Amino acid sequence: MLIVLALLAYALIAGSLLGRSRPERWTTTLVVEALLLAAAFWAVIVSLSSEILGLLHVLNRATVGAVWAATAVGVGFLGWKKRHLHAAWSSLLSTSVSLRPSEAVLLGSMATLCLTLLAVALISPPNNVDSLYYHVARVAHWTQNQSLEHYATARQNQLLKPIWAETAILHLRLLWGGDRPSNLVQWFSMVLSAVGVAGMAARLGAGRSGRLLAAVFALTIPAGVLQASSTQNDYVVALWSVCTAFWVVTAKERELTRLEKVGLGLTLGAGFLTKGTFYVYAPPLVLWYFLPRLWSRGMGAVLREGVVLTLIAVVLNLGFWLRNVQTYGGPYGTSEWLQANLWIRFRPSAVGTLGEAPTGELEGGAVATPVTDEGTNEQPPGEPVSRPSGLMVAVDWADRVARTAAFNLVTPSARVNGVVRQLMARFPRTFTPGYMFEWEIVAWSHEDTTPNTLHFALALLSVAGAFVVHRPMRALLRMYGLLVLAMYALIPVVIAHGVSVWGMRYQLPFFVLASPVTGAVFSSVRRPRLSLYLGGILLLAALPWILFNNTRPLIGRRPWPTRVGSILTTSQTDLMFAAVPKNKAPYQQAVQTVRAQACQSVGLRIDSAHLEYLFWWLFRAPEDGTRIETIYTVPRLEPLLDKGFHPCAVICTICGDRTRLHGLPLVAGLNGGVSVFAGDDFAWDPDA
Repeated sequence: MLIVLALLAYALIAGSLLGRSRPERWTTTLVVEALLLAAAFWAVIVSLSSEILGLLHVLNRATVGAVWAATAVGVGFLGWKKRHLHAAWSSLLSTSVSLRPSEAVLLGSMATLCLTLLAVALISPPNNVDSLYYHVARVAHWTQNQSLEHYATARQNQLLKPIWAETAILHLRLLWGGDRPSNLVQWFSMVLSAVGVAGMAARLGAGRSGRLLAAVFALTIPAGVLQASSTQNDYVVALWSVCTAFWVVTAKERELTRLEKVGLGLTLGAGFLTKGTFYVYAPPLVLWYFLPRLWSRGMGAVLREGVVLTLIAVVLNLGFWLRNVQTYGGPYGTSEWLQANLWIRFRPSAVGTLGEAPTGELEGGAVATPVTDEGTNEQPPGEPVSRPSGLMVAVDWADRVARTAAFNLVTPSARVNGVVRQLMARFPRTFTPGYMFEWEIVAWSHEDTTPNTLHFALALLSVAGAFVVHRPMRALLRMYGLLVLAMYALIPVVIAHGVSVWGMRYQLPFFVLASPVTGAVFSSVRRPRLSLYLGGILLLAALPWILFNNTRPLIGRRPWPTRVGSILTTSQTDLMFAAVPKNKAPYQQAVQTVRAQACQSVGLRIDSAHLEYLFWWLFRAPEDGTRIETIYTVPRLEPLLDKGFHPCAVICTICGDRTRLHGLPLVAGLNGGVSVFAGDDFAWDPDA
């Protein structure tokens, strides 16, 4: 299969980078450096090739396969000619690792966890709600259009949101010939993140047991376990955050090489191109990198280096930004959209509570409605808007951080949750009725809302423990731990709904970044087996999330904690409609009706709340030759409608009792409000 070319290219890049240093034997940090650098270079190949091929409208299986074949051949030839691959292979053969039985068991358990989640990722279709809205829906459009250019859609997130994770999915889809490997981008991100935190733990002074614990901590985060088999992008953000942190921590030990600085720039660019939440995690690390250099190297040198890193990052993002500027007037959409999704201002409310998330559309189809003790966050009519005092701002910030953290106190035990609820009720100003409503709907087995209770407690304990351990790298460890906590405090401040139940998954990079602190601190305790025992506890504690994923379970327990039966026995269609089972029958009937018309040009007239990709998946489009286009969009996107497209059938989910649409007669009115109009006389006038 052509997908092997992309994997081979990565392996050859990593091997060449490792052999470039010509090590006598492999070490943890050398291997981690090579693997993370290779990920950065792999990312730039994905981005630049997608942009270039897309501009030429030849972004298809043949050209993407040629890109990865050329990469593998080119890197392999250079690595062979310069004997880098030979050096890497020789160092591998000369490296011997003697593991204690407990370490071998821990390592084997981690491998089993990863392989189990790999099986889940490959067996399950991409059925996450956000994915069906836009993550894989945009990939289907790009595959059909052979380009990343904007197109008409009912769901503007498909255009507005950063694109790197989805372009990586696009490459895997094109190479495979279908969406089966779509979940692998997150899975690979999980594995590389675990590798990265092990290397960082070594940089922070952890021994071998501490490095293993750091990797176990990262692999067993409940949110990560659930997301590793999906097409969301929070684990991809975690990966680029780990890569950035690794190079910044390395720079505290020695000067980065030019190649490593290029890798840092590429990592930043890939992170910004993946998700807006990277702006929470990257800036503190960048400041930590540059501020000490300002004192030691001077303003001129720092500015030059900063400009180079910025240019590298900008090059990766330029195509995406330009398309958004052309369509929306800004690199991340309109100013109104940004204000609805970023907490960029404080507003006093009628009851003096500040900074609730503004009303707006959230990922997952939810709507954020500002709620306070009085049930509103609006200024009373006629009251002037006053500027809040610094104390009020600080108090509100603390409240928002407390609310964000308190979501992690939900457990699978109803009795424990009842005790926690009673304790929170003593602080009604912080934990308002509106917040408690969201706290009650946290679902521990769902990837969007799962809490990370044990890992949250260990992360806080580890940062505190960094101030009492006695290690050669304790100053670096303490500073890094405080920096990670600062990132957490930024989540509910920068992101409007970071404090809501739908923003819980944005915390995943924090937990991954906290992993090295836990590994370094616990390995410093004068009980060498403590780290290994704790690692075993974490692996056992992760079993419920491994087995009972809400929409992709290995063991099905309906209706709770899973929505469907086991992925090993449940049909692909039932898995695909796990989030919306009521839509299964009408959507299937609509697709069957269209196929009965021998029609392969299908128009969609759907609402932004409807899961578009379900139709693509049922048609097996575009691989089966069916062309699907949205013919009903928002006014801003109407210029993107392809008026040369004349479908022979239109599937409509918002047409009510209409018997004719765009000149086509109604041929099927189905349950669930789904209608199918078909014929040969399509007209762009909807009332024709």
